[in-house]
Amino acid sequence: MARAVIRSVPPVAPPPPLGPVPRPRFRWRRWLVPLVLAAATGAALGVGVAAAVRVPNVDEIARFSPKLVTRLVDRDGRAFATYASERRLLLREGEIPELLQNAVLAAEDASFLRHGGIDLMGVARSMAVNFQRGRRAQGASTITMQLARELMGRREKTWDRKITEVLLAVELEKRLSKQQILTLYCNLSFVGHGNYGMEAAARDYFGHGVGELTLTEAATLAGIVQRPSDYSPIHAPERVLTRRNYVLRRMLEEGFIDRARHDAAVLEPMALAPRRESREVGAYFGEAVRRRLEESYGSERLYTEGFEVRTTLDERMQRAAEDALSEGLLRLDHRRGWRGPILRDESTSLTGPEIEERAGRNPRPASWIAGLVLAVDRDAAAVRTPAGDVRIERAGTAWTGRAEVSAVLRRGDLAWFRHDEGAPGERPARWLLEQEPLLEGAVVVLESATGAVRASVGGWDYRRSKFDRATQATRQVGSAFKPFVYGAALEAGWTPADRLFDAPAVFIGADGLPSYSPRNYYRRYTGIITLRRALEHSVNVPAVKLLDLVGAGRVVDFARRCGITSPLPPYPSLALGSADLIPIEIASGYAAIANQGLLVRPYLIEEVRRPDGAVLERNRVEATKAMEPAVAFVLTRMLEGVIDRGTAGRLADLPLAIAGKTGTTNEYTDAWFVGFTPRYTLLTWVGFDVKKTIGRKMTGAEAALPIWRRLAEQGLRDGWLTEGETFAVPAGVELRPVEARSGLAAGPGASRVVEEAFLSGTAPTETWEPRWDAILALPWPQQLAFYRPRPGEKMPGDFAAAAEALADRGDDDAAGD
Repeated sequence: MARAVIRSVPPVAPPPPLGPVPRPRFRWRRWLVPLVLAAATGAALGVGVAAAVRVPNVDEIARFSPKLVTRLVDRDGRAFATYASERRLLLREGEIPELLQNAVLAAEDASFLRHGGIDLMGVARSMAVNFQRGRRAQGASTITMQLARELMGRREKTWDRKITEVLLAVELEKRLSKQQILTLYCNLSFVGHGNYGMEAAARDYFGHGVGELTLTEAATLAGIVQRPSDYSPIHAPERVLTRRNYVLRRMLEEGFIDRARHDAAVLEPMALAPRRESREVGAYFGEAVRRRLEESYGSERLYTEGFEVRTTLDERMQRAAEDALSEGLLRLDHRRGWRGPILRDESTSLTGPEIEERAGRNPRPASWIAGLVLAVDRDAAAVRTPAGDVRIERAGTAWTGRAEVSAVLRRGDLAWFRHDEGAPGERPARWLLEQEPLLEGAVVVLESATGAVRASVGGWDYRRSKFDRATQATRQVGSAFKPFVYGAALEAGWTPADRLFDAPAVFIGADGLPSYSPRNYYRRYTGIITLRRALEHSVNVPAVKLLDLVGAGRVVDFARRCGITSPLPPYPSLALGSADLIPIEIASGYAAIANQGLLVRPYLIEEVRRPDGAVLERNRVEATKAMEPAVAFVLTRMLEGVIDRGTAGRLADLPLAIAGKTGTTNEYTDAWFVGFTPRYTLLTWVGFDVKKTIGRKMTGAEAALPIWRRLAEQGLRDGWLTEGETFAVPAGVELRPVEARSGLAAGPGASRVVEEAFLSGTAPTETWEPRWDAILALPWPQQLAFYRPRPGEKMPGDFAAAAEALADRGDDDAAGD
């Protein structure tokens, strides 16, 4: 019987303690990644094939032109205004400095110079980082891909867009050089605050172009591009500083800078160019050009095609015109008295920035500053300004007419102040109280021979009112219209020595009745008066008589030939400037006289070019004959007398040949002076936008002429007005000495002799005798016995009943002057 054999069995290990059971490694995961990649690849191929048909034509992209800035430049090529829907200044290939190029590569695409549009290592690295962090923490777009996105103009996050972007990036790399791609990138990138492109951003943030960037500035710009809305140097400087330092570290890691430069740059603070309001030169001029361009090319082209517009503006003349008008309006406003501070009862704890914010728009940002009165007594006020504390003494408030500072200012007042350096050697610098004038004004400077508008100012401040009073306002011109009446008379055979009778007279008015009786400015009448003397002293009755005798139609025709296009009602009051005219057309009319009778239409644009240099338009001088040169010279000679002996006598001491005419309207609502030298015609006007008085006795000589004088004085200093120039005497003119008051040929003993200009053969033949002094000294009624009226001349006694009815009327149709 067999025996059973029992074999030994090793002991069984005890079961592990209870607890979490480890998850087994499922083998399906090793297949998941290939499956996903295969699916993604298939999807990508499918989407790619579909998208490929929509990839933009790269040849078209090579010709791509972004929205550009239209630049207005003055006659010397300096830009003074820009217009654009996107503020962008283009860099040409090769203009990107190495410093900025390195900063952009370090921040955005360090392998840019080595890859073909797609950085595969970067993609893998980005996927690994994003997978590790469980979110999209790092992108893989190259500079070329970012450029492709900008060129497509698509921002949606779809596979279709991404595949198209990749395909376009590859095509860009095939067709364009690396430098071309980088240049396009730097021109198209949005860099915050309305700046498109590195050049525009550099000028805005740092006050200079990319060619002058420092290391920290280049790193700042390169860092902003990633998220311009988050990285604002103005609103988030700390965030931008952190981002800048990251770019500096990347530049160090890529070997673009060494450790010493990196460490020094990291310690530098953020430094931006001051963003204070600055004075704009030629704002009204630029707006007039903009309106003209928009009319010719449309707003879309104006704001996107980047025209280069060479204008007629001369910066020296423009600054002089703006300064002269500002000083003149301030002077007139001071005469109207102090109106009080901007705000009262402000907290004296306000800081400098708070003071600026509370004050609002600065009427003169280049020279005025807002200030808060902290303490005041009879002699002075302590004022806090954003630039520091200042002291205002009695001299600084003297223009208000109040002897004590405390009578003008009080604690908590917020007002405007300016620092007056004073003329060298005259007085020490001081702080002055100021207020924004309510008056408006206009200045025009025309080059008479060419029609080029060298300067144009349409008001006190373009930011306050964009309405251009130089080119858009229609205003009554008063006696500034009289030269057109006298010019028409010269053409009709009259001479400066011819005489009319200055006395009350009644004319047929606009109602067809004898209802119009002009008055002289001082309510005085001269009796026998020459045309020259009547024009020099702006006597009203002879001017109306002359229009009546010559014919309103002839006067209107003469004015039209001189460039006046506004309506001219053919009534007697037209002689005294009752028509509403635009300042620039008045200046044009005077320029035709100055230019020996040749009218050249005013223009502001010399040339318009596209960015590629193609000329779209070039000014063609439009010249027409307004009058004979001899007539223009005789009229000029008469207008020189306005300066030598007449209403504009305040200019007689200037070392210039000047001819011109003052103008004043009823109730002193408009004041004018238009004067010309042998080369330039200068116009000044002052008034309110609504018809109301400038002030009592505010004639053209009092309100507008001082502005003209200051402008001319600056012109002499700058050299665009030259001493010694004279008006050339054309053929057909003869100069003869005449006795000034009688207009007769100068005889022995005549003391008031002028060298008068006459059209050939029209000089007086009767010689002055001493008895004429006695006759002209008589009151006008007694001179009637010695005067022979012109045929048709209205004399005292004509329309007697109407004259009697009008005798006590207090108003005028034009003030004269």
